[in-house]
Amino acid sequence: MSVPLPTPVSVLEPSGLLYGSELALLEILGALDPGAFQIEAVLPRAAPLAAHLRRSGVTCRELLGATTAKRSRWKRLLGYARLARHWFRHRPALVYVNQGGILRPAAAIARQLRIPVLCQVQTLEDARWVSRLTAQHHLVSTFVCNSQFIADHCTVPVGRRSTVYLGYKPKGLRRPLPLPSPCHGLLEVTVLGRVCEGKGHYFIVEAARLLKQANLRRFHFRFVGDAATPAEGLRIKTLVKRHRLTEWIEFRGYRDDVAAEFAATHLLAIPSFAEPFGRIFCEAAEAQVPVILADAGGLGELARHFNAGVRFPAGDVGAFIQCLQSIASNYDTVRNGFQTAGTRMLHSLDFSSYLNVIGDLMRRAANGAPVSVQWLGLGSRP
Repeated sequence: MSVPLPTPVSVLEPSGLLYGSELALLEILGALDPGAFQIEAVLPRAAPLAAHLRRSGVTCRELLGATTAKRSRWKRLLGYARLARHWFRHRPALVYVNQGGILRPAAAIARQLRIPVLCQVQTLEDARWVSRLTAQHHLVSTFVCNSQFIADHCTVPVGRRSTVYLGYKPKGLRRPLPLPSPCHGLLEVTVLGRVCEGKGHYFIVEAARLLKQANLRRFHFRFVGDAATPAEGLRIKTLVKRHRLTEWIEFRGYRDDVAAEFAATHLLAIPSFAEPFGRIFCEAAEAQVPVILADAGGLGELARHFNAGVRFPAGDVGAFIQCLQSIASNYDTVRNGFQTAGTRMLHSLDFSSYLNVIGDLMRRAANGAPVSVQWLGLGSRP
């Protein structure tokens, strides 16, 4: 009896950086069964992601230009020509597009070579972009959205749209001993991620200003991450100094050891309102650090679905402050409740089960027919 050969899949990652969607791809490709799928990743030249993929045993082809944003049109076309020639020679059974921004040229090449396409839709920007590409919709077997929030903004044929929550792979973040309850001291509140307006850092500055104005000195805020530009970093630090909040807000910069940051905080705050899914929410659940979050986007959806975290209306500073005060007064109860709900959530988002769903999607998409599934964790129906 002959053993079926693995399905050759060409995964197109147009940025090759090390942010959320690329790290999610790294986890998937490094864990897929090599007996079922023969994976190659197509990346820009000198992409930081390439070294990580190779360490995971994934073949990399650096065919695209070094940077997408700054390339001339001629250089982009040259990269697409290299890509077309490579696919013509090697004929993958499936093209897996990891970010929708490159869907139009990828689908055009795949159409000429009669190769089916699967497209991941990871962000709100991607959802809005692929929605406009109506001429390409019939060329894609399935658009895989990581939350219902993203799916609702991804106006593609319903029979070609899937909603699959991201599985969570444990990262060793659980701390051996919890931080002591802030009975008489300050509640340490951490915001993790790039420092910018969209992630809610200015919202936190305004909350700290109002707390200081009301003389409610129960909280200390920690910003873990860097601003995208020096000008952005200077802008927010100047604002903090202007309001005399330097004792309230600590800029810790980028930190490699996220586990240590979780171990030094009582509460994680996620005030951004357009998160597509909220992997950081899952990380907090593993670290057993309770979360206060804006009830919006994919993050609010995830929190509601698993009844985890303390939610407040997005953008409502007064409601946020009220929730903070309630958490400080009932911290042990809040922490214990989140630990229970977070454990249940992580069990439901079991990474092996998620891989099975993604693998099945890839096999079905490779057949070229429209595919539509929904998986919101264990217990949902794929």
